[in-house]
Amino acid sequence: MIQTLSLCAELVLDLHNLNSEGTEGNQQQTRMVHIVDKNGKRHIVNAISGDMFKHIYVEHLTPLLDGAGQPLSTGARAFSPDRVTVDSGFREKVRGNRDGSAVQDEMLRHCAVTDIAGALLTEGNAVPRKSCAEFGWVVGRPKATVSEQYFHVKYAPESRAKSAGQDEKGEGTVAGRQAIFHRPANSGVYALVCHLELYRVGVNDINRKAAVDEESRRARRLCALRALIATLVKPAGAQWNTQHPHILDCRGVVSASSGHLPAPTVSPLAENYADEIVRVAATLNKIAPDSVSVHRFEGLGAGISALESLTAEV
Repeated sequence: MIQTLSLCAELVLDLHNLNSEGTEGNQQQTRMVHIVDKNGKRHIVNAISGDMFKHIYVEHLTPLLDGAGQPLSTGARAFSPDRVTVDSGFREKVRGNRDGSAVQDEMLRHCAVTDIAGALLTEGNAVPRKSCAEFGWVVGRPKATVSEQYFHVKYAPESRAKSAGQDEKGEGTVAGRQAIFHRPANSGVYALVCHLELYRVGVNDINRKAAVDEESRRARRLCALRALIATLVKPAGAQWNTQHPHILDCRGVVSASSGHLPAPTVSPLAENYADEIVRVAATLNKIAPDSVSVHRFEGLGAGISALESLTAEV
């Protein structure tokens, strides 16, 4: 059975605005980060935060768990990041309970999304549930990513006639009726890194014991993996309704470990990341024979097929 799984991939995305920093005046600012290459040279590139991709992942995960008959808290059903901690039924059950292990057991039994995506109960005795799904920044490759600002006009239906040359009395010209703004669009090759700790699904982090039955654990692990597939197919982040990303290509490596050693991860920011993952896996297999498998893929369809082929082992 797969214990951990890593996805290291290069995504070619065009004309997206999945992550912005805010707005200054009438200009929206896209997310930019500073990175350092292997030669120590600094670059400023467009990036999508791991928080955003985790949010996308959870939006796919929630209906999958619901369809599998797994319990969801009211917070999870409303796609609240607080998940089980805002569920009145859960809060009533754990009120006054100072046993963190017992509280986390109730978390996992009450909400499958909290089990996989994590949450932090801060009231009374603080009890954290660490996420089983980890996303790094999705970072644009230097010299292979561009960001531009585009001019937009927001048309108000009630003022269209006026902007055509009439004022409120039907005479004269009305200027400045339409709101103008600048919105960014980003295109390029992005490095994506994700790690799933499937062995922790359904298991209490405090006492290291399963809080739900094995059938439920398997159903949740399957949903966790398929939500990752859905995230690649449809990265539905910010402003995707009018700037849905054009996915041109996806290539990379899926690695899986059936032992205690983790599935290897190397950032696709490195030119030789795929070869490096293969070399790391070969070394890990000397320590724990046949525990790590590596699946290289070229193209989105091949990547999804590689992930789906592993569902039988979760």
